[in-house]
Amino acid sequence: MLRPLNHLVRAGCASAPPSVAGPRIPLPAFARPLAALAKPRDPEKPLRPASPWILFLQDFRADQSTKLKAKEVLSEASKKWRGMQAGEKAKYEEPAQALKAKYSEAMKSYKESGKQDAWKRDPERPKKPLTPFFKFMEEQRAAAGNPKEVVEITKSAGLKWKSLSESEKSRYAAGWAEAKEKYAAELQAYKDSGKEAKWEKRVGITALKEKMQVRIASKARTQKAKDANKAKLQKAKAVEKAKKAKETEKAKKAKEAEKVKKAKAAEKAKKAAVRSKAKAKAKV
Repeated sequence: MLRPLNHLVRAGCASAPPSVAGPRIPLPAFARPLAALAKPRDPEKPLRPASPWILFLQDFRADQSTKLKAKEVLSEASKKWRGMQAGEKAKYEEPAQALKAKYSEAMKSYKESGKQDAWKRDPERPKKPLTPFFKFMEEQRAAAGNPKEVVEITKSAGLKWKSLSESEKSRYAAGWAEAKEKYAAELQAYKDSGKEAKWEKRVGITALKEKMQVRIASKARTQKAKDANKAKLQKAKAVEKAKKAKETEKAKKAKEAEKVKKAKAAEKAKKAAVRSKAKAKAKV
């Protein structure tokens, strides 16, 4: 029944049946590039174990793979899981609990070894000194009696800090400028030593930066092509507009010329008629 899992089963499975986990909400478009470039996980970090539902889904997939379409498996499995008795679910819940206990122990050892912190932040990187305000915050939090009070202190810290006099603030600002200069020098030495680059390469940040640069360059090329195409279309529109304006003006002038021509012809005909009438009258 049990098979080793490297994750929560292949993509497409939820960690709980649809009735429990709720519908999947796709990432918004703006968040997808960030998700795609997420920092890789530490290969030494223990893998999260499968839940009872996932273990059941594994078996269900194996049994129903030839009978159901892929898109029907999840809904049918969910229906069956909801209808199972407690005794039937125990077949999956008991091994899941054992896997969870094993995972908790492995995770505890992983954290205590310092590997988790070392993956999140290079332990050799100089620590940034606390600003006067954060020194004040630490003091306020240390004086708090319970978590709720800590939350309240955090919310009101800004107001309390503003209410302090310059002499009161100077106690927290003492040594800040020197500590800041020392930190800047140590950070530069750390970067120059190559330790930062080595750590970034080890945890995958260098690869992420390279991917991001490729994406930025690709996006720039795409945008450049779009801008060039847009400029080309705008130029073509401007030429077409100028052409139409020229044709309109030409047609207008032709119409006016025709009008003048007709007026002259009418005037000529009128004069001819007058002369003809005069000649006829003279003969009489």
